[in-house]
Amino acid sequence: MKIAVADNNSRKFTDDLIKHWESKGHEVVFNTGASEKLAQWADVYYVDTWDNNIHYLWKLYHGIEGVSRTSDWNNNKKPLIVCRALDWEVWIGYMRDQAIVDWVDKIIFIASHISQRVNSEVTISKEKQRVIKLGVNLEKFTVKTKQTDGFQLGMVLGDMWKYKNPMGGLDIFTSLYQKDNRWRFYVRGQHETSIYDPQNWEYYLESRGIKDVVTLYPPQNDMNAWYENIDILLHPGQKEAFCYAVGEAMAKEIRVVCNDFLGSRDIWPDWILYQDSEEAINMITNQKVVRKAHREYIEYHYSNERMFKEMDEFIGL
Repeated sequence: MKIAVADNNSRKFTDDLIKHWESKGHEVVFNTGASEKLAQWADVYYVDTWDNNIHYLWKLYHGIEGVSRTSDWNNNKKPLIVCRALDWEVWIGYMRDQAIVDWVDKIIFIASHISQRVNSEVTISKEKQRVIKLGVNLEKFTVKTKQTDGFQLGMVLGDMWKYKNPMGGLDIFTSLYQKDNRWRFYVRGQHETSIYDPQNWEYYLESRGIKDVVTLYPPQNDMNAWYENIDILLHPGQKEAFCYAVGEAMAKEIRVVCNDFLGSRDIWPDWILYQDSEEAINMITNQKVVRKAHREYIEYHYSNERMFKEMDEFIGL
């Protein structure tokens, strides 16, 4: 089958899917943006996130002014349009246009609270939508083998915008360090384009006396190796529909302490969730807690294999 993939996140969430479909013998062509040419070529057009790519394809097939089509365009040659709504596009209202929702053939949500939000604003038949949880590559993220001293705390944020709550994570670490100066903090993230945020970050480190024990890391080619350096992952985020860092760390049997954000209890087990900084600190410092079967939880709920199987069945691949 011919599958076109459009993904403005440059395969961040689709790379494993593309490789899976190729391994099954499908012909897959990836392009960041939706393409008129691929729309005429494909049997299935898979769009990751409900963004401008879906809106462009809808305009393309409806002859909307401002979207040009070639002279040999065949409006009857429409592939199966499949779109996966991840998170932020739902909250900013990209899925409120009933006409476009009706036109898309298959809609995938990655979490129940995302599905509930959309279904409160538009009408979607049960047959054309499904909640399919994301998958973690368990072959890539293997159980941790490096021995560390128990005082290495990690935080993985990517873009450090407000909903990732980087300063909340720093506050928790500062309290830990003030009680025991053996703690070290590994932060994988990058500041956004703001001039203020990097300076405020540096000021915080200097003023709290933690500059020499906090390391900010740029994007890593091998996150599996990066996780080997930490004993516990702190995730202070205030908005998620998943969090790959939580899933990846759990796959490595690294203890995780995660903020109880909207939807978290439909995604993660309650034994990793905290509701305030004091509870987070207690969970982090309670080294006598028997480590739960983190990897077993991911294998059951968030394996790539489960995601592949459910998506293939739903799409008809």
